[in-house]
Amino acid sequence: MTEQQILKKIDAWDEQDKIQAIVDFVESLPVEQRTTQVLSELARAYNNLYWLDQTEENKNHLRKAIEVFKYLEDELSEEAAWNYRIGYSYFFLDDKANARKHFEKHEELGGTNNAYEFLNWLNIAEKKGLATYDVYTGGKGEVEYDLEIFIDLLKEKAPKMAEKLGNPATEAEISALEQRLGFELPESFKQLHRTFSGQKEDVPFFAVGDGQGFVGINEVEQVQEEVISYLKEHYGENWADLKLPEEHFEDDYLVKNTLYTRKWIPILKGKDLICMDLDPVEEDGLAGQIIIISLAENIEDYYVGHLQFRMRAWVDYMNDSISSGRLSYDEEEDIMRFEGRDSGLPAYYDEEDRTALEDYIAKEFDEFNDVFHELESPDIHCDVYIIEPTPEANYYTLVTGGMGAHRMNVPADYPYTPNIELAINLPPTWDIKSQEEKDYWPIRWLKMLARLPINHNTYLGNGHTIPSNEAFEGTNFKGVILVAAQSNEKNEDGENLPAIVELPSKRRVEFFYIQPLYQEEMDFKLDHGTDALFDKFIEQDVPYPPVVDVNRVNVCEGYAPAENPNLLDNVAWAFNDKIYESLQNFWMAVSDYNRDIDNDLDDFMPHATIFNSKKVKVMYEAYIKDEKSLWGYEKLLTPDTFDGEPEYDGLYYAEIMAECEAYEDHFGAIELLQWIHNSLANKELGDHIFFEGFSIEGYEEDGTPVISLELGS
Repeated sequence: MTEQQILKKIDAWDEQDKIQAIVDFVESLPVEQRTTQVLSELARAYNNLYWLDQTEENKNHLRKAIEVFKYLEDELSEEAAWNYRIGYSYFFLDDKANARKHFEKHEELGGTNNAYEFLNWLNIAEKKGLATYDVYTGGKGEVEYDLEIFIDLLKEKAPKMAEKLGNPATEAEISALEQRLGFELPESFKQLHRTFSGQKEDVPFFAVGDGQGFVGINEVEQVQEEVISYLKEHYGENWADLKLPEEHFEDDYLVKNTLYTRKWIPILKGKDLICMDLDPVEEDGLAGQIIIISLAENIEDYYVGHLQFRMRAWVDYMNDSISSGRLSYDEEEDIMRFEGRDSGLPAYYDEEDRTALEDYIAKEFDEFNDVFHELESPDIHCDVYIIEPTPEANYYTLVTGGMGAHRMNVPADYPYTPNIELAINLPPTWDIKSQEEKDYWPIRWLKMLARLPINHNTYLGNGHTIPSNEAFEGTNFKGVILVAAQSNEKNEDGENLPAIVELPSKRRVEFFYIQPLYQEEMDFKLDHGTDALFDKFIEQDVPYPPVVDVNRVNVCEGYAPAENPNLLDNVAWAFNDKIYESLQNFWMAVSDYNRDIDNDLDDFMPHATIFNSKKVKVMYEAYIKDEKSLWGYEKLLTPDTFDGEPEYDGLYYAEIMAECEAYEDHFGAIELLQWIHNSLANKELGDHIFFEGFSIEGYEEDGTPVISLELGS
């Protein structure tokens, strides 16, 4: 194995806390494969064994880590990561001097780990004469020392804000509030108010929304009454019976779907309240978790969401933000402001960029006569420019204006611009003002595709195909392909240049046409690639630039994809607990993983047909807690799975069958691997997390393949 392959294997285990597997693996390697970086990962694994179980006995792992780190000192002592890791070992052995030396060296070298957090804990430990571990565990309510750090950081970096904090609440005041509320408050909430309670002045402390301020112990009920009055005013006396629309409520497994409850105890007040939730969803929520409530007059804009599982995590987030500079003092406004925290407006070109974009559209496409302005813009502001038919270009051209303000999430080595706009050409007889679906679908798809990179945190580019669940109304098209637009400018060889504009902000925005496709054309492209499909367009005189023609020739009529069950044979992958909703994002992750281990996928066709069937049944083995761990499309193959005692960390060994269903009538290679990955994401696989292919067990009467997944360690 190469060093890269070894490190990638270690990284995959590390992501799933399979730390002992890392130690066993590295200790079993031949001496020549135990390189400096591999040994560094071994020492880090020793540290992490202690982190998983912080007992006195396990401090021996820390001592082993130091032995390995010291062995590597001559080579790595000027690296920030080495200093952080050995500093960590010393910290939990209560060797304050050596821990401080290495954490400070990490900071001096510009390291990116949270060494400043350990330095803050060291300051408290030295000031109070405490053991480092005692400070690390947090003190009273698990937040005592982190709250002291918060105040110390304010005194250092924003002294005027530290002066605004209120005096500590008395135990009598805390008890009185508990009596009035009728229930006991968590120790972490009490400790917050023992440290400081509210503010001396009723002014915003954080520049979030309309401004947020700390709530004092004697203000809690007043703030609650103000919230309830607001709800009565805008939602009526029965506001408590209302629920947020499901599509806008993402944390329903943690937070109860309601507008407000008196067991949401306010910590920060304003239109965006931060509360401690003492009435969470029982299954996954935790009493004492921190949530946000954004008040709004319209229930579609009302927001309730989960922030942190406990007070300490929220305080640590603020401390981390101050230490890193993400949260800093705005002297002009006399307020704490989060860097990059926007005003809630959608991403939008500024006036200079918008003007330059419109000038380019007029120059390269033609003068636009009308604009479909977007009325609601939750993320980007995407208008559609309308260019009417001319004798030279006898078709409408619709061009987006706003998609390119968003920088797409492109791969690290992506050679093209991450900012794009889209266009579609429609025949002169098209009723572009009609709202009927047979006329409106091109505009709807322009807007949908403009937001696809945002909604799925992905990217679009030349040759990307996007399927439709149903044929566009009035057509037989089942999807679209993006085709690079060409500029009127030519290079020295007389070839048209790509349609790319550089805006005053230095954004480079490229334009792409949307070309509708028949299902057979999409299948052909997935099997043979973009260039092969474009060649067929040329052979059959499909015009460029493409103009929507609902009667155009199907250049791949009669094409049926040929399956190749061996497509994944050379693909490497480590299963993890992340669910990939976007196929594009999953393919990016697989591609990056293989590149990192120097596994060449240049000849791999990710969307080629691996099975020419709508369904594939996948058999695999995993450890699960109960039947709730199964997805709706899965079943147990052994009825006695839960008889007897659990076998692995309280989990039962299970043989499972997943019935995966393709988006179309056949499975692409990467689509099948995505289905398999998402099926395994909520299961425990032990050390066997690496994809090693599958074997075909047979085919059912309807042609459905049954495969057995092979996993390795």
